[in-house]
Amino acid sequence: MKLIFIELFIIAHLLFGQFPSYDISKVSGSKFISSVKPLIKSTSFSLGHHQLVNNNSKQRFSLSLIFPLGYDLTNKSFIEKSILGLPLLHSSLLISNNLRVNGKIGGFTSHNDVINYYSYGFSLGLVKDDPSLWIADLSIGKMDGPKYINCRTFDFSIIKSNLFNLFPFYIGVGNNQFNSRVFNVNNAEIPKNISGKINYIMLGKIFSFFKWKVSPQIRLNIKFSQFSISLQKKFE
Repeated sequence: MKLIFIELFIIAHLLFGQFPSYDISKVSGSKFISSVKPLIKSTSFSLGHHQLVNNNSKQRFSLSLIFPLGYDLTNKSFIEKSILGLPLLHSSLLISNNLRVNGKIGGFTSHNDVINYYSYGFSLGLVKDDPSLWIADLSIGKMDGPKYINCRTFDFSIIKSNLFNLFPFYIGVGNNQFNSRVFNVNNAEIPKNISGKINYIMLGKIFSFFKWKVSPQIRLNIKFSQFSISLQKKFE
């Protein structure tokens, strides 16, 4: 049953989901910031995604496919409330017992724009005897390509694993900061820069399926939340 749900989510994401339009040229100037911010938040959350990984010295390298889906809780987005996030290819390398370096890349086309993006960072285990118990995660990301807007992201989170023995999962808190420049829009009401930050609570879980790890995750904020699911494969 769990596998069927995962397959349906990914199929719906890839086949029926519409990649977000970054064409903001027709957004009303008086409502520009509140209308465009949900899309920027979705982009920034995707770039700052924290991939859950169980450290294993025998399997230091991992690859993951990540599929995010956000929801605007302000009801002000110029596109739909449900906003498809940036699909990501995530790679991670365990450098030492408690340090892992991470990288994410991706791209797609949308309304004649070629969208490309990447982010990089690290995950640091804070407890010497059990590095996976408390994790500090940092990501810095960048999205370019759209004619009218770009996005820069800084994301930092602290995550606790194995919260309950009977049903262990991950819980954490984090801060996502974004800065976007607006281009090619000739309207005095529209700012040339949009920036902000999002404080969030994160919940996640890792499931095993044969040699794969499946990880659902949600980031919660009172104005914008994002659910994601990832497929992860580890290598020696």
